[in-house]
Amino acid sequence: MKIKGTNISMTRGDSEVIRVTVKDTLGNIIPLVTGDTIHFTVRENVMNETKIIEKIITEFDDGEALITIDPQDTENLKFASYVYDIQLTKENGIVRTIITPADFTITGEVSYD
Repeated sequence: MKIKGTNISMTRGDSEVIRVTVKDTLGNIIPLVTGDTIHFTVRENVMNETKIIEKIITEFDDGEALITIDPQDTENLKFASYVYDIQLTKENGIVRTIITPADFTITGEVSYD
């Protein structure tokens, strides 16, 4: 997997983990806590309502979210560029899109069945 800015590129059918840390405007880490929810959503484009991949994270490791991409999440996708975002819903109901729509590219592979 390659991450450049907020754009992600990964090989179709691979296992990957995306580590999400939330920071305030001064760069201070805001730990994710019980009651918070992270939504990771991939779609064909921002206008398409069909979710290609959706991960909802409610348990955190040392205040961070670990988004696991399993092989079956991408194994049937076309080699193409999609779009994703990450939304945080805090325990108090405040909603923030912490990564606005960015590229999620599935790249080619040679070793597949």
